[in-house]
Parts: sequence; C-alpha cells; structure tokens
Amino acid sequence: MTAPAPTRRSRRDLLLRRVLPALAVLVVAAVVVFLVLRGGDDGSGNAAAASSTSAAAPSTDLGLEPTESSPSVSPSPATEAPAPTVVSRPGVPEASRTVQATNGDFAATASWSDGATIRVAEAHQQVTSGTGPGELAGQPQTVFNLELVNGTDKPLDLNTVVVQATYGSGPTQASPIYDQKSVDFGGTLAPGDTATAVYSFAIPADQLGKVTLSVDVDGFRFPAVFSGAVPA
Repeated sequence: MTAPAPTRRSRRDLLLRRVLPALAVLVVAAVVVFLVLRGGDDGSGNAAAASSTSAAAPSTDLGLEPTESSPSVSPSPATEAPAPTVVSRPGVPEASRTVQATNGDFAATASWSDGATIRVAEAHQQVTSGTGPGELAGQPQTVFNLELVNGTDKPLDLNTVVVQATYGSGPTQASPIYDQKSVDFGGTLAPGDTATAVYSFAIPADQLGKVTLSVDVDGFRFPAVFSGAVPA
C-alpha cells in the first residue's frame, strides 16, 4: 500500500521542529557574544579610566621618610692645640741647641748657661679693647712685660724670638693678642745690654693659676720656661 502524501500542515510542523531549535541556538550564541564583547569594552574603559585617573592624580608617596628640621647649632670654638716645647727653625738642626736654660716661676729670673737672662718684669690681667688686628673687645687678656739681658760676650740676635703661653691641665695653647701696646723682641742685642718686650695672650682669668710661658730665643739655646700662677 502506498503511504499517503503528507499534508501542508504536517510539512509545516516538521519544518518548525527542525528550524526553531537551530534558530534558538543561534540567538543564544549571539546574546552570549554580545555580552562578552560589551563586558570587554566596559573593562577596558574602566581600566583606561583608572589609569588616566592615576596618571592625573599627583603621587604623595615619593619614597622619602618624613624628617624634622634640624635645629640650628652654633659652631663650637676651635680646639686649641698644646704648644710645642721648642720651635723648629728651617736650616737649624735640633742638635744645634747646646745652651741650657734654668727655668723658674713667674717671680724668678730664668738664665741660660752662656750668661743671658730673662724675667717677667710685670704681668697683669685685663680685657681687650678691640683695637688690634682681629681682636674682639671684652675678651680676657694677660699681658707680660719681659726683660732680657745679654750677659754673654757676643751679640744676641733677637729677630727670631718666639714667645708662647699655655694654660690649664691640657694644656691649652693661648692665642696671642696684638694691640697698640704689643712690642716684640727684635734687632741685635749687644753684650751687656737689656731689651724689653710686651706680649699678650688670651688666658681666662680663672686659669691664671696654672700657666706656662716659654721664650725661645733662637735655634742654639733651649727655651726659657716660666710656670705656675701668674701674679696678675
């Protein structure tokens, strides 16, 4: 028996059963693709916006630790070095010093073995007037009046005399002070003659109990040294 030919309605039902599922799959796929693309655009946009915001906003963290301003500190005075016992003179070896010195306190007379003598004729304490080169007014100043007698039989060259002073237990070398009354030893002192000089040093008044004053005349005699309390 021959099967009956399908009617128009049965053919339409068959078409719907086959096509509709395929269309549904295509629609779902299209929706998924649309959502994925839209989400990617939004993420890129957000990332770009965030990057732009980060670039525009100034950074406050520069990797530096916060520090407080250091208080201003007054420079400390330079440390004074101890005075040398002898003065080195160019061209004069140390072995040339053969004339011995007899030292004493500020009330005594120091003498050399060849007959020359020196003493502190006067010492007094005052404050600076500020008239000398680099001198500040009102600073402590110890003034020494020295008297040197050439008791030798030869002229004595006084052009290289070096006078130094120290004070305290350190000891601390006292800075020399030059004012209008300062007078250095100089010239040539004939046998039997006397030379005077005035030297000043910055020695605090409360340090006058322990002072050393050395007079180094030349490279051939040891320095004469006065030590003890200054009768100022």
